[in-house]
Amino acid sequence: MGRRRKRRVKRQRTVRKPGRYFQCPVCNSMTLTIDFRKAGKPGVKIAVVRCGSCGLYCEREVPEMYERVDVYNIISDLAYEGRIEEECRHEEEGAGEPEVEESEV
Repeated sequence: MGRRRKRRVKRQRTVRKPGRYFQCPVCNSMTLTIDFRKAGKPGVKIAVVRCGSCGLYCEREVPEMYERVDVYNIISDLAYEGRIEEECRHEEEGAGEPEVEESEV
């Protein structure tokens, strides 16, 4: 007499994609987003980095094969080297508005 054969359950392997939000190297909140735009040059795209809480804003030209994680590593390296202030800007400082000088009367 034999036993009843057990049914094998196959486990599905899933590949995890990196998340949409990253930790901001300036304010340490999980609100840093990285989006891409097309550039005028072939083989290059523009990475747009924004933080929702501190207002960090940065645009960089990166190679076409770079993904969000690669751009995040570049931004975090700039922050740890102390060069993020000269490479990027904060949106609260009037990033979209042109500065107007007042003339003396």
